[in-house]
Amino acid sequence: MIAKNSIKTTPKYFRSIDGLRLLASINIVLLHLEVMGGLNDLHGSPAWLFRLIKGPAFHASIFFLLGGFIFTIKFASHSQNFKPLPFLRKRFSELFPLHAITTLMMVIIFAIRSSANGNLDPIKLIYSALLHLSLLYSFFPFFSYTLNTPSWALSAFFLCYLLFTPALKFVASIKSKRLLLLLSFLSFLPSLLWGLFYGALGTPKELYHFFHIFAPIRFFEFLTGMLLARFYQLSERPRSIYTALFSDLLSIISLGAIYLLLSLHNASSPLNSFLAYHVYVLPFYFILLYVVANEQGLISAILGLSFIRNIGKSSFYPYLLHIPLISLITYFCETFLGYKRFLHSPLNITLFMLLLYVSSAVYVSKFRKKRKPLALPQLQETKEKELVSS
Repeated sequence: MIAKNSIKTTPKYFRSIDGLRLLASINIVLLHLEVMGGLNDLHGSPAWLFRLIKGPAFHASIFFLLGGFIFTIKFASHSQNFKPLPFLRKRFSELFPLHAITTLMMVIIFAIRSSANGNLDPIKLIYSALLHLSLLYSFFPFFSYTLNTPSWALSAFFLCYLLFTPALKFVASIKSKRLLLLLSFLSFLPSLLWGLFYGALGTPKELYHFFHIFAPIRFFEFLTGMLLARFYQLSERPRSIYTALFSDLLSIISLGAIYLLLSLHNASSPLNSFLAYHVYVLPFYFILLYVVANEQGLISAILGLSFIRNIGKSSFYPYLLHIPLISLITYFCETFLGYKRFLHSPLNITLFMLLLYVSSAVYVSKFRKKRKPLALPQLQETKEKELVSS
């Protein structure tokens, strides 16, 4: 017979969460392309679309929540015998190679462009490359070129992975949903205090990037996702037409609040803008993630559509690749074809986005799946015990 705890040791796959991941990835990629001069031909219209893009409505915070949530769901039942080294090796082998490739791509592109303009600082460029490749950029981004802008998140994520084992043991030991909600609320406080500290300094523009990416603060977003996962595990989720309607209602309220908070992103109040971006939005990401994870209602169903979730699974690749690729394409167009409007055209951006996301999805589904996965020893041991007891 099957062991009683076998269900608990089987990680749950959330179809709708991959859809949410895709939504956030597209928002971030469009933000960066718009900052680089993209979509100029639209002249900021329609206003609601540019408000979503430039906010952005979804950004790195939701990825940290998602990371903490998914890994806790996957490993909470193994918390007592969880071994960090296999986990860290697996994350490193999956994430670092592409990070290294994109960083070196940006070093080459930056060196070529800067040499042509006569303002290349080779010492600073080498230092910047080493800072990114050592995964220390989110701790000390000073005196450095940003190179591949999204790569700061990997630096912060690896701090989360280093702290994941003790955090997992702590979170998995909690049996009270009220305590989990209280701790979730408290986990928002470091971001709030960090923002107030930035405000107390006068919100200097030259320090914004440091306050935006600082890894120890980002860890608390990851921890919030872990606490939410444990709350999810302890909750009963009855399914009916009423719970589906209630899920859609909560999703609409959360999405509406996220959109309304974008109105606080303005230069006239930099502190309020910072807090709206890094703090005020977190509870609504928290609610939206929980509702989407329940996979009830029309919105979750749309996010869980096969073509949406299949592309969402591969969203890590567009996230890291879009800036090096668009930099390479625009350099080629401008230098060899004399075409300086590649980024301005909505048609060009649409085609670039489609090729980027579809090719990433094809790679993940056709090639990456064929690679032998790195099995974590603690999971293998558990499966062997289950077979023995069956």
